[in-house]
Amino acid sequence: MKQLLAVVLSGVAALAHAQPAWMPLSREVEAFHLRELMAPGYNHHTALRPYRRDAFAVFQRPDSAYPTAVWQALDRWAGVRNGRKVRWGPLADLAMGGALDSTFNPLHRAGAGFWLDADLHPKWSLHVDAQGWDQRFAPHLDTLARAIQVAPGEGYAWVAGNGFRHAEVQGHVSWDPGRYFNITAGRGRNFLGDGHRSMVLSDETYAYPFLRITTRVWRVRYVNLFASLSDIRGAGGVQSDFRRKYTSMHYLSWNATKRLNVSLFESIVWNRGDSLYPRGFDINYLNPIIFFRPVEFAVGSPDNAMLGLTASYKVGKGVLVYGQLMLDEFLANEIRQGKGWYGNKQSGQLGVLAHEPFGAEGVVVRGEFNVVRPFMYTHSDVVQNYSHFGQPLAHPYGSNLREAILHVDRRTDRWHFGLRGSMAWMGSDTVGSHGNSIFRPESERPRDANGVPINRGYSIGDASPVKLFHAQARLGYLLDPSTATRLEVSYLFRHRDPARGAAYTLHVVQVGVVCHFRQRYVEQDVRYVLQ
Repeated sequence: MKQLLAVVLSGVAALAHAQPAWMPLSREVEAFHLRELMAPGYNHHTALRPYRRDAFAVFQRPDSAYPTAVWQALDRWAGVRNGRKVRWGPLADLAMGGALDSTFNPLHRAGAGFWLDADLHPKWSLHVDAQGWDQRFAPHLDTLARAIQVAPGEGYAWVAGNGFRHAEVQGHVSWDPGRYFNITAGRGRNFLGDGHRSMVLSDETYAYPFLRITTRVWRVRYVNLFASLSDIRGAGGVQSDFRRKYTSMHYLSWNATKRLNVSLFESIVWNRGDSLYPRGFDINYLNPIIFFRPVEFAVGSPDNAMLGLTASYKVGKGVLVYGQLMLDEFLANEIRQGKGWYGNKQSGQLGVLAHEPFGAEGVVVRGEFNVVRPFMYTHSDVVQNYSHFGQPLAHPYGSNLREAILHVDRRTDRWHFGLRGSMAWMGSDTVGSHGNSIFRPESERPRDANGVPINRGYSIGDASPVKLFHAQARLGYLLDPSTATRLEVSYLFRHRDPARGAAYTLHVVQVGVVCHFRQRYVEQDVRYVLQ
């Protein structure tokens, strides 16, 4: 995959002239124009992210939107002087602070990198971004990094003194071979859904190699996504020892009316195999228009397949109601009986996003509720679970949870104030697996007196409930709108109350230059330890 990508990039780089293809996958960068994209009658598919830049073209801000003379000069040099065929800029993080639980812990985040977009041809574009960090995490993220060996969403966590060093490189080539198609190949992330979370596919994980084919016809968008994923357990950070797996996904999005969108999703995850059983990429899953379940049955496959349904409805001028339903396995008879059969694996989401509710200028409010049944996203072959690089591909807490989210943001041209809160009710495993860790196979569930695995009696919160409240307030002054870099001060409050053990409260204060070019999720919790 690396060699193929290098050949593609070097070959395409020899071309010249085009339009930028994709926006950064960041809610903070998108925020300036998201209300316009949600307008009734505007044929945009808001659940398909990243967004194409041409969807934002009619909303582009003038050069004066850059708030300082330094950034205006940088923009002129990096874009205007070459007719904006090549655009580039720095990625910078430099924040200091402290965490207070039972002791005071000094914190820092220092990162540097760059991004580059190039118009290579009227139908070709190129993007590259890279950044590395030296960081001492807040205690809850430090514990997580040591448990899963990964800085959440930002690469393998190499221990460096009292902190970690990690890095990420992303890049892609985008090609419009015709009016109705786009082909994008590279390394990055994708997001399917309108929520803060996604039950289908989130951008919580580290970047991965992918090939995405998007078909645009009338009010329909159809996405074929193929990706190479990694299971890093037991590899000690040695890339050649990662176990590889692949996924093939289909997403059909239909704007049924000016306000209603309905979408269907399906995915398959399979193990590449090993030296004794070298399977590689299964060509049975290359067919772009078939459903995977019939293919699975036809080839006698043990692979991990899932189906999903998403929908959204635009209310008034600035309100979006959205939802998702994800199915792994279920039996209708078992659902009706309500006895908690372990094989009933589902997850769901219901949310609302309101721009300027009650006429409050610059205010955006999001309310969201997520629920994930025990054992969802797991598999009997742990390598084939719904994860990449030590993190779930959907909700960061994995499975067996309920979560309520409330976000309130207010933006002016330069200032941003955000208040974000979430409350989660989760389970935690004992000796046997109660469906909390997606890195444990279903066969490890508790057994009866005869040694037979127990099939029923699993509900959200098993076996030892945990309540987690997480809130963060942020005040920022915009420095660079293209990367959502801000001079920012933030305060985080976290309270974790397990049924077994002592409650834990954490306060974190940080101030400095914060880059939101990548979406950052600080609401994390340790649900498992990777060996």
